[in-house]
Amino acid sequence: MSKNLPLTVKVALGATFVLLGVNLFLVDPIVKWVAEAEMGKMHGAEVNIGSVSHSIFPLSVQINDIEVTDARRPKLNQVQVQSISADVAFIPLLSSKVIVDELVIVGMEFNQARAVEGTVFRPPGPSFSELLATLPNQNDIPSKDELLARSSLQTPLAVAAAQTTKEKYVDPLQEKYAALPDKEKLAAYKKTFNELKNTDYKNPAALLKAKEQWDNVKAQIKQDKALISEFRTLASAANKAVKENIVALKSAPQADYQALQKVMAGDPEALSQITYMLFGDKAEQLNQTILLALDTVLPMLAPKADEPAVSIDPNAEYANILIREARILLSLNDTSIRSDWQNITDQHIITKTPTTYTINSIGTDVIDVQGEFSILPTGISAQQAWQIMDIALDNVPAVDSERIKAVINSANMMTRGSLNITNNILSGQSDIDLSALALTATGTDKYSNIIAQTLNQLDALNLATDFSGSVAEPGFSLSSDLDNKLSKALISGLLNDQEGELAEIRQSLKAKAAQSLNVNQEYLGNITKLMQLADGDLSNLESLLQGQLGDSDDLKNKLMNKLKGKLFGD
Repeated sequence: MSKNLPLTVKVALGATFVLLGVNLFLVDPIVKWVAEAEMGKMHGAEVNIGSVSHSIFPLSVQINDIEVTDARRPKLNQVQVQSISADVAFIPLLSSKVIVDELVIVGMEFNQARAVEGTVFRPPGPSFSELLATLPNQNDIPSKDELLARSSLQTPLAVAAAQTTKEKYVDPLQEKYAALPDKEKLAAYKKTFNELKNTDYKNPAALLKAKEQWDNVKAQIKQDKALISEFRTLASAANKAVKENIVALKSAPQADYQALQKVMAGDPEALSQITYMLFGDKAEQLNQTILLALDTVLPMLAPKADEPAVSIDPNAEYANILIREARILLSLNDTSIRSDWQNITDQHIITKTPTTYTINSIGTDVIDVQGEFSILPTGISAQQAWQIMDIALDNVPAVDSERIKAVINSANMMTRGSLNITNNILSGQSDIDLSALALTATGTDKYSNIIAQTLNQLDALNLATDFSGSVAEPGFSLSSDLDNKLSKALISGLLNDQEGELAEIRQSLKAKAAQSLNVNQEYLGNITKLMQLADGDLSNLESLLQGQLGDSDDLKNKLMNKLKGKLFGD
């Protein structure tokens, strides 16, 4: 029968078989190759896919054995997945719209060893092991000269300030005091006043002459009073400055000693972040797991900063991509976990509903995570809350660096927290509580051993995490009361090694301050005494100025009566 088919039909059938063959034998390898390349480019490290298969009727695709290299630890997979399968709606695909009715991800695991070390395309930020390397060691301890050169000491500044006060206030004050009226001059003023006060009131000419003479004396007294007032103003400023110098000279040596301790111990900011250095890696891994939904889906869906904005019709029938339902099955520390999703898309302005998801442990209430997000023209908005309880940790590596190694022998872990994203800006916090903690830590040098000894004494630990930054550049910080314990222990060990030189510097600073302090205390005593003398002189001069030779009106009346008597012969 085939011999009787028209040539065109034979050609069409042949072309169909060829296309089907190409589809079956070439499409899957091409999809695998493209997916590995694009996913690796997006992630920054090698991505491997075991196989890709698809079917035409119904339209579906399955990807098996996916391995995503950890860029910081390329011998491990950050994530690996047994299989991903999806059913794709055919009609929307004709309009370049990918609508997936159901997506299933099975066998997701974290931090699994790779058969071959993965390639890193884009170096990650500093690792926690690199941060640990910033902790001080024996070679980092500065010598006495280096210590002084690297320190902004307060004692020399306080001594210099005291010298400036001497030049600005104390020396000029002595000069002004020398120009003030002495006791002999003040006694002369008083003697003159008493003599003029005893003038014969019956002699008008003598009275007038006495008054003129007293007015001249009062003018001199006013000049001397002005000099004393100027001296008093300068003395008050000097008194204030010297008192401030004394306070600074008393406190500066101790402040310098504490500052030198910090310089000797190393970067104070680094010391305040020891918890972050030690446990940040594990905390980040835990947070990545908790924030798996936002940490993996959002980067794939969110628009890239270097790509032009795409105009979206809010009334379109279909979003460019929409996964109506998704189910993820994964394992974490021997706990089976299921995550259910609805309405996964990058165009929520069309679907009008956010992407929602839950993550729960199967058969227990250990893990409870709920969240949602929307990608809108104004940015990403999202929220997630979680509570993970009663997770037993057994022989879990906590710190693994060249200088410090720590293993959590046993502990009960609980974590709760929340994360909010508003227009791409992150905020939120999380607490990680470790109770019934038994930890074994070892160090490789004196100072890492100090840290290890402190860790070995812990029976509980609370780690506080803060989220900040943006979706493009998220921020992560970690702290606990362990920071202070470790910092103090480390500083104490460092200082014991250099106590001799440090004590020598401290003694030298105290001696410099003491010498200047004694001089300034002497200045203060002299200034106080001079101010008291000046106040007494000022009071005496004021009394003289207030004094009268006699009642002025009475004196005028007497003079008028004398004049009338001479004129009218009374």
